[in-house]
Amino acid sequence: MQPEEYRSCIAVIGCNKTTNEYIAKAVASKLGMRYMDLDGYLRYTMGGISPSKALVKCGPEFLLESMRSAYARAAEFEEVVMASSALIFCTGADEIIKNCYTFIPQRERVDIRRIDVKLRKYMDVDAFMTNYAVACDMCVLLSGEVEENINAILKFLEDTANGNV
Repeated sequence: MQPEEYRSCIAVIGCNKTTNEYIAKAVASKLGMRYMDLDGYLRYTMGGISPSKALVKCGPEFLLESMRSAYARAAEFEEVVMASSALIFCTGADEIIKNCYTFIPQRERVDIRRIDVKLRKYMDVDAFMTNYAVACDMCVLLSGEVEENINAILKFLEDTANGNV
């Protein structure tokens, strides 16, 4: 991998939002990068309403298109470490995965039952599970405790910079 091919963003995606945020904030701090809550950004792009409320008020097509658009725009950001809930797997994490070094903590595997009840009722479960499986194949899976995961991300980035990946 040549230096010009390095990705300038990092994403941590999983079901436990608190864990993802903690890992992403710690990595951002250690690397001197900005932190971004991707779920918060989605909410911001939808005028401050939650995905559940957007679904009820505007319907599933509006929500899915808003999600795709927000994730595609976020994938263009530079020098940020993003944290995202599993909500991203409703539409797929393709743009994020393509443009960011993406990590999925495995101790908090995606569990569809942990998605908001209103969203779960309207989501395409097969598409969600397929998107999740594809993301797992394309991302670095983290298997340790939180602090071990932070160190694993930093080591992966160091190895990548040194041409060891």
